[in-house]
Amino acid sequence: MKIKVLFTSNAVHKLDKIADYIYEKTQSKKLTRNYLKKLREFLASTLQNFPKAGRPADEIYKNTRKLVYQSYSIIYSYDEENHIVYILTLYRENLP
Repeated sequence: MKIKVLFTSNAVHKLDKIADYIYEKTQSKKLTRNYLKKLREFLASTLQNFPKAGRPADEIYKNTRKLVYQSYSIIYSYDEENHIVYILTLYRENLP
């Protein structure tokens, strides 16, 4: 069964903040879109194939895992019974 990767409303909000930050630094909508596209592709391809790829991150939230993409940490949980990965939040490593 194929694993779904879903973003919580908090994660979507964090993606918007990441987009704002990248755009502020680059002043390029194209670079911003490309970065977010690659981030989403990384998450989908990694977590659909290896939902336990991230290290356990119980110190952040109970029953969560953490993946890092470039300078961003992605916190997620995996519902094994329903085959769904929930992206809970994203943040820059140096700005939790």
